[in-house]
Amino acid sequence: MDRLQELVSRYSAVAVLERSSTRALVLERGARLLALSVGGVNPLWVNPALEKVLETGSWNTGGLRLWISPERSFYYEKPEKFEGWFCPASLDPGVFKLVHAEPARAVLEGVVEAVDRSTGWRLHARVRRDFQLVAEDRLLVRDVAVADYAGDFNLWALAQVEPGAHGTVIVPTKKGTRPVHYFGPIPQDRLVVRDDHVAFKIDGAYVCKLGVRPEDVPVEGCAAIAYVAELGGRWVLLLMRTCDAPRSQSECLDPAKADPTGPRGCVQSYNSGPEAGPERFGEIELHFRPAIEVGGRKVAYAEYELVFTSGSRGEVLERLKRESGLKEASLF
Repeated sequence: MDRLQELVSRYSAVAVLERSSTRALVLERGARLLALSVGGVNPLWVNPALEKVLETGSWNTGGLRLWISPERSFYYEKPEKFEGWFCPASLDPGVFKLVHAEPARAVLEGVVEAVDRSTGWRLHARVRRDFQLVAEDRLLVRDVAVADYAGDFNLWALAQVEPGAHGTVIVPTKKGTRPVHYFGPIPQDRLVVRDDHVAFKIDGAYVCKLGVRPEDVPVEGCAAIAYVAELGGRWVLLLMRTCDAPRSQSECLDPAKADPTGPRGCVQSYNSGPEAGPERFGEIELHFRPAIEVGGRKVAYAEYELVFTSGSRGEVLERLKRESGLKEASLF
């Protein structure tokens, strides 16, 4: 954490949140949570070429970021064909300032912009991000965006996770859930569907993406996604959850590349692979309810928490079961 803080401080203001033995590093550039010290291990992926990313102004530093959805509209040069993926610098890293910092809290405010390539409309939004380390094993995040934009959009939280040898994503679900295969069929050796959860393999060796429909989460509007892996000789758990998730397909705005007219997920997980570039990571993702119109502008709000711990395999699985309500969890 000290070395990471020293490096990023040469390019951006940073805030270090502390509570007991836990430390969290918040980066002004891109308004990122870049690292969490969980028993001396960071479950968040940090780009090995971080200094080059910071020098060139690129987006992919790692950590937990905030984007807007649908991806098809804002991140593809040819959205009708899902071709020409890119990340506009005006959206990420955008322009942010660290406006408030105290030992366990950091607040950032900034502006993001993007063009909806489907319609040609421009989105201009003022964004506020509030990170609070409310306990040594819990971090609360509140995000709000006030936008000038004629279309529909929603906020989208993405945490990049470190795969180690490999890790497992767990999404609690109802019985009979039908996972969404976002980029095409997920190989059978990478996906397990049980009565109360879906498990997805993270190893950075094959590009694929999982989605879980709002209709398949156990409690309407309340979604969770967890990541379990062995890193640095310790097992770690990182869980994200919210009760600001879409309630139905009509509120879920992000279409699947494999079937744009088919079902959409409010919870997603991405596994990178060599075909996507040299970076090797996974992602756990939450989408939130669409922005609503207030006084002629669109307002989007999301509140969610990160729960994290480390220990032995048994300790981490017991914590996962307590936090998720699962009886057992399938691990790869």
